[in-house]
Amino acid sequence: MKIGDKVKVVASEERLKEIGVPRVYSGEEGVVVWTYPNCKYISIGFPAVGKWRAITWNFDLQDLELIQGDEQCRSESENVRTFVTGATRDTTQGKLDYVRALSPIVLRRYVQYLDKHRLQSDGSYRSFDNWKKGIPQETYHSSNGRHFFDAWLLTEGYAAEDNHGPVNLEDALCAQLFNIQGRLHEILKERLNPDRTKPVPGGY
Repeated sequence: MKIGDKVKVVASEERLKEIGVPRVYSGEEGVVVWTYPNCKYISIGFPAVGKWRAITWNFDLQDLELIQGDEQCRSESENVRTFVTGATRDTTQGKLDYVRALSPIVLRRYVQYLDKHRLQSDGSYRSFDNWKKGIPQETYHSSNGRHFFDAWLLTEGYAAEDNHGPVNLEDALCAQLFNIQGRLHEILKERLNPDRTKPVPGGY
């Protein structure tokens, strides 16, 4: 369930007492106003005389039944979403959702991997974006092949190592991500800004 979904409370009065919700909400319909990680708790707002009560109650997923999804609970205009607070926004149709599409723990681990490998043989540190200066695609391709092989060995239960020593699976996967991202960066850079004498709008 997500914010904006219309739901019905299907928990019994005994169950409501157990989770601390007044029994009068048994069978009531409301709207999801907040979801907690992994949907462990879901906050539901309930209508009263055409307005929304300031108070909400937290439920478990098992206590609720989905009646209508967010797209079905829009206001009369098909181009506007109306939230329980009265705020309005246009719909999410046609918009990219980076928060839902990407994993923050993967990105954090990837940047930690980059930081670990910024130290150069002369003792200096290269910047995080040093790779954006340009690396040939064939170099990315060859490097990715080595790290793919390391990940394969580790997945099969064998040890893997490179010129720096033993390799673990997380680092091997981060290395693949680096090479795939770098290669794609070069492809997109050429397509989106073929005239490299001009800066790319908005950055690299």
